[in-house]
Parts: sequence; structure tokens; C-alpha cells
Amino acid sequence: MPLANVLGKVNIIGIGATPQGKLPEHSGDDIAVWAFREALKDSGLQKSDIDGLLVQNSYGGAGQVKEIGHRLGLQPVVGDQVGAHGEAVQRAVMLIASGMCQNVAIVYATNQRTNRNTFGASVYHGGGNFDDVYGLSNPGATAAFNYRRRMKDFGATEYQLGAIASAQSKGAALNPLAVYREAFSQEEYMDFRYVIAPLRLVDFSMVSDGGFAMILTSKERAKDAKHPGPTIVGMGSQASFLELDHPDAMYHPSQLPNAKMLWENTDVTRKDIQALYVQDAYTPNVFSALENYGFCEYGTAHEWAQGGRIELGGELPVNIHGGQNRMSYMVGWHNTYDAVTQLRDEAQTRERQIPNANTIMVTVSSGHWQSTWSYIYRNEL
Repeated sequence: MPLANVLGKVNIIGIGATPQGKLPEHSGDDIAVWAFREALKDSGLQKSDIDGLLVQNSYGGAGQVKEIGHRLGLQPVVGDQVGAHGEAVQRAVMLIASGMCQNVAIVYATNQRTNRNTFGASVYHGGGNFDDVYGLSNPGATAAFNYRRRMKDFGATEYQLGAIASAQSKGAALNPLAVYREAFSQEEYMDFRYVIAPLRLVDFSMVSDGGFAMILTSKERAKDAKHPGPTIVGMGSQASFLELDHPDAMYHPSQLPNAKMLWENTDVTRKDIQALYVQDAYTPNVFSALENYGFCEYGTAHEWAQGGRIELGGELPVNIHGGQNRMSYMVGWHNTYDAVTQLRDEAQTRERQIPNANTIMVTVSSGHWQSTWSYIYRNEL
């Protein structure tokens, strides 16, 4: 099915979020049901209207689609497990555009903070690529390598990296859903302790409980929805399993063919994008995305992003919800949620609302290299 047969045909008509941070009285599956109910209520649909259910399992072991579907009492045409938010959106779009499903719910929830889950596996990607000999004792080590390589190749500094964490802290300070809401300056960033040099504590994603859900339908059906929501007008996807074997491994090379697919199959240009959301388990990921998706020249993102350029009110606001190091660690689900909130002119505080928001781009990924997805959401109804 050509992308032209898919793009511009599907809308997000319902979004739901639970509180983020610590939810010790709820299991991961409890949180998933909670998020689904919020999205269903937001959509104005009945549970019987849902004929597609896609659930991402969480690192805490929750989120099996059979269990969630049973607890919700659903009998969907399609009920399936997905591995990432990007995959969930992509699958939902294809199911709806093909006519197989009419209304698809996508769900993710976790209580990994309550469970005290950690991400310290010695082999990050689980496939065995001799990571240990490179010192990759956890995913953060890969991110530290990423920025150390940028420092060597392009003369980037630690102070320049602080522009990302500082900008995201200012966005989180305005976001009631954010776990950490203390804003700090770029100068104050330099006082945070190292975790894996050159990365500091605030360059790392947190571990948090929480859940998100979305409901998607066709553009035609969306016209009669309680919240018509944005249309998905751009989509890119790319998997890459070379990992450390790739000569540009540290610069997220899977994003380049992803970007080519995205921009070649939409009428949206980079200048149309009013905000960018990047899955930033570690802050250097933002620089890679800015370059790979063509918002600045390769090797210059650490310079381009300075001076408030990526903050609210700047040329290209990035992760204005606070990102995964300030808002919540929700493996990209919070990106689409916040983008839809902005496009519906419903930011929880008016100070964080982008004026006349119409077109927003979101990127999500799995692992550090393996797979990446990108989406452009635009108000068309």
C-alpha cells in the first residue's frame, strides 16, 4: 500500500493520560485500564465501538494484550502486541486505512518505578554485540559515547549540551503532568554531578510509573467526533540492526532513511513544523534528531540549539513537555499525547500553549539504534 493511500486518512480523536511518577497502589495493568478509560471518555465513543487494540508491554512485565483486552471486556477485530509507540501508531494507521478496523485504541502503561526496575543490563540490545568490551554496562554509556564522539568530531562542549536539559526543565516547570518541575539555567546545569561523563544527572531519563492511551479513526469518521483531532499527514519508519558495526552508529543513522521517507511523502516542509518532540532517553538524542531530520546542518546541532532557539517562544520549540528526563519516562508515548494537546489548544497552562498550533512533528525510537519512527500531525478538519 503506497503511503499516499495512508497519509491524510487517519485522525487521533481521543487521548488519555494518568498521573506520572509514583503510583504505588496500582499495577501496570491497572494503569493501562485507567489510561484507556481516559482516552475513551475523551473520544466520546463507547467501548463497543473499539474494534482494534494494540498494547505495548512495559519493562516491568505488564501490558500483555490478552490480559488488557480481557480486563477491558473487548472483542476487537484485531488485538495485538506492539514493541514501541511508533509501531503502535503505524499499525493503527494501516489498520484503519485498509478498512480492517474503524476505531483503534493504542495503550501503554507501567509501574516500573514502583517495581524498582532498572536499566543496567550489560548487553543493552539483548542480541549480543560484544558490548561489554566497549564499557556499555547500561544504555547511558552508549549516550555518553554519542556525545563524546560529537565533542571529538565537531568540537561540541559540555556547556552546549546543557541547552537541551535546561530548555526541557523550563517546559516541565509549566507542565502539571511533569514529575520534576524545577527549572534551571544552562549555567546551573554545569553544577549537576556526572553520571557517565560527559553526561550529568539531568541528561538521563528517569524511571517512572504512568500510562497513556490514544484512539484513532478515519478522517471521515473524525468529522463527527467529540474531538476531531489532528490528521496524520507524514510518516516515516526505519529499522537498523548493524548497531556498533555501523560507521556512524553514534549519530542514529536509522533516522536518515526515515527522514527521507517522511519528507518525500508529505506536503509539509520543515519550515511548517511549529514544535518537535524527540524521544530523548538521553539528551544527546535531540542533537542527532535535529540534524538527521534536516532542521540544521550535520555536525552543527550543538551550536544551532543555543540561545533559547529550542525553548518555548524560540524558532523550533523541542520537547516543551519536559522530555523523558523531566516530564516522565514513557518511551515516546508522552510525545504524541502532548502534541495532540497542543494541536487542540488545550495545554494545561496557557503559558505553555504554542499560539495557533497547527503542525507538529514527533519522533520515537526503540533502543539506541534499532528502530525509529516519525510522524507529522496537522489540524485539517
